[in-house]
Amino acid sequence: MKLWRFLLVYLCVGLWGCSSVVQKVPFLAEQGPIAKALSGELILGRPYTAADLPDHELFELTPEMENFATSTVAGISAADKKAEALHRALMTSVQLGGRGITYSAYTTNTGIDAFEKRQANCLSYTLLYVAMARHLGLKAEVNEVILPPTWDMREGDTYLFMRHVNAKVFMPSTPRTWIRAVNTADVSDIVVDLEMRRFRAHYKQKVIGKDLVAAQFYSNRGMELAAEGDIRAGFLYLRKALLMSEEPSYIWSNFGSFYRRQGFMAEAEAIYLHGLKVNPRDYTIMHNLAGLYKDTGNLAQHQYYQERVRKHRNANPYYIYRRALEASEQQDYAKALQLIKNAIKKEKDEIRFYRLAVTIYDALGDSENAEHMRDKVYQLNTIRF
Repeated sequence: MKLWRFLLVYLCVGLWGCSSVVQKVPFLAEQGPIAKALSGELILGRPYTAADLPDHELFELTPEMENFATSTVAGISAADKKAEALHRALMTSVQLGGRGITYSAYTTNTGIDAFEKRQANCLSYTLLYVAMARHLGLKAEVNEVILPPTWDMREGDTYLFMRHVNAKVFMPSTPRTWIRAVNTADVSDIVVDLEMRRFRAHYKQKVIGKDLVAAQFYSNRGMELAAEGDIRAGFLYLRKALLMSEEPSYIWSNFGSFYRRQGFMAEAEAIYLHGLKVNPRDYTIMHNLAGLYKDTGNLAQHQYYQERVRKHRNANPYYIYRRALEASEQQDYAKALQLIKNAIKKEKDEIRFYRLAVTIYDALGDSENAEHMRDKVYQLNTIRF
């Protein structure tokens, strides 16, 4: 399994263990539905206490894990080779001498659980890899990647926004002759991921700190627990997420959706609206608000937020691509060509757009333009950063 400089191996929706909890904004001093929701009394029957909250050491290693990491790099001195050997050992099957970590999208484990259960999603694998890499003396951090939104047009035109993390290993500074790509990771760094399938070098990304990592972990796990029917634990994990960081609007979105699913519409509405104050361009929250107002019979507000999402969606190159794909599948190639040209104009570095353009031009018998699109696919598929 080969690792590339910057373009490496992907992950999912979506970390550092923290022993202390700091609440930056005194919401509990406020009155109203947000204060009630944050207190937990609607879920627990009383306000939560610090002792109720989960507390995981997210980057902790067991002696077995330390020994595993050390043994994988025995005799290797170069930092990049260590990074590659560790990833290969974790992902290689047990039969071939590796740990045999497999991808499981639906459970956010700690690094220890991911190692012991041999299952991880993007966040869990990042916890595991970063902890082991640091044990080996590598400078490893959590790297957040903003995946483009997608739409499921078979399910009520559902808007899906995924967050993704992977591991970034900083290499020692040495003179390089490689070309640096603007707005991408430094060419001397390595990005380690579970799957390369969705990852693109031009996606926005940044290294994130321990509080935000922990907030993502507790938020993800809280939603999973709630979906499994453990409402009490779901609340406590979500509450812990907001105590770790109140800045990401997507955590407020999860918190609002949690209360909406429990039937507490006033609290859900207040939480969603606060999330929009945090990030006025969070279209996931707008989508959720449109649904909430439809459920509660507030058609004016439903239409307002639905229209805002619709305008954003219609201008988005990935939604245009989705429409082009559908038109192509229906053999309406003239419409598909118009749409995919528009998508490419808005996003020039997305390889999927050019692959679809190849299909469309081939279907139209335009071999010259089809070959031009194949050249673009080749360029995007072979460039190394």
